[in-house]
Amino acid sequence: MRFIKSDLLTLLVSLFILGSCKNPTGVGLDVGPDIALETKLVDTSTVITKLQKQDSVIANFTERSVLGYFNDAVFGKTTANLALGLTMPSSNYKFGTSTVLDSAILVLPYTEFYGDSTNSTFTAEVRQLDEVLYNESGKSYYSNKKWLTKSTVIGTKIMTTNLKDSITLQDIRKGQTDSTKRVPRQLRIKLDANFVKNNIIDLDSVNKISNLTFNNYIKGLFISMNKGATTGAGGLFSFNTNTSGATRLDIFYKSTVAGVTDTLVNTFTVNGVNGDAATELTWDMDGTVVKTALASTDKNSNLLYLKGLGGTFVKVEFPHLDSLKKLGKNVAINRAELVLYTENTPANNLYKPISKLRTYRWDIANRPQLIPDESPNDPRYLGPGFIGGFYSSNSKSYTFNFTGYVQDLISGKIKNYGTFITPSDFTASSIFNNLGRLIVGGGVNTAYKVKLRVFYTDQK
Repeated sequence: MRFIKSDLLTLLVSLFILGSCKNPTGVGLDVGPDIALETKLVDTSTVITKLQKQDSVIANFTERSVLGYFNDAVFGKTTANLALGLTMPSSNYKFGTSTVLDSAILVLPYTEFYGDSTNSTFTAEVRQLDEVLYNESGKSYYSNKKWLTKSTVIGTKIMTTNLKDSITLQDIRKGQTDSTKRVPRQLRIKLDANFVKNNIIDLDSVNKISNLTFNNYIKGLFISMNKGATTGAGGLFSFNTNTSGATRLDIFYKSTVAGVTDTLVNTFTVNGVNGDAATELTWDMDGTVVKTALASTDKNSNLLYLKGLGGTFVKVEFPHLDSLKKLGKNVAINRAELVLYTENTPANNLYKPISKLRTYRWDIANRPQLIPDESPNDPRYLGPGFIGGFYSSNSKSYTFNFTGYVQDLISGKIKNYGTFITPSDFTASSIFNNLGRLIVGGGVNTAYKVKLRVFYTDQK
């Protein structure tokens, strides 16, 4: 509601200014027949759009990690696997005497699912890594890295998209009667007892001196989906691997001391803050319209296929801003909006629209930077969310506030090295926070054409 009021207020102020200035001009303004304005329409809604493939991204040190298999008829096949390094509960950890393994559960808390939630089931499989992931040196791994694994499956779990808000578990309490507790929704995969006994419980003290020696021995764990066992189109799950202790391996065992048997638990955590969780991504676009669109040599696109997880982005250009530049420093931008409309077809409606798109500008070194309207260092910054980019179910569109950005472009305060729209948040830790995909109209689309609306005043 705040955005709507701000928009109306801006429009009223703009109308007042336009009516009082010597040479008011509206660029891209949809003027109703009942509103009499002395305006001049300058070719306005010309925006050049070009779909581009994003390079691989850093896949660890992220808030979320991704697992899944998504066979999308439009976008192709996306495979997301997950590699994990383990942190010991303590150096030379112990399981006590007369130890009897009860179970070993790999725990991953859910954050989101995107895909075919009606028809899909999945089978997750766990294998042992065949190379060390433990990240003592703080190394960055990229999403296109192919992790080496051993062939033996050491854990499986059939998964569905019926994710409950929370589940009830047994609460293991040392020296006390066990109880129950409610915990957030999570994926729980039981690991092979022989693997756990041989590689963790009975591990010699030399390999337990430090986390490095432990991981040099066990290497780590790798989770993937069995593609042949996936029903429906599938989809993608994201998990919290960043919060300390959220993703972990819980080993439950019975230990007898002085004739008294107690059920205990040792926890081996995944320290995502240190980069010990990495997502491996593969995107097969063969035979898709997306691959055709990316390979096209056309300078302007009809449809734009936006994909999260570092998939695609759209380069946008505003050629007719040059006409405003010629008016010099007398031009005051009252408001500028970039609007993208979704392609409302059955194929596109199978999956929910992306809730928010992001926009960035490139700097001279081709690095993504916030535009002025979103930069906290800019005096015109009005807080997070003011720039927009949220999906509107009423208009089936996304609107960005480009007011400060357009003002700086035409005044020459910012040199234009390029602007782009993306589903991905270029904050490194948030790069995997958007699992979705989206089709919007491009610069030459007649029904869902992207538009730049500029309200400005020539103050000469």
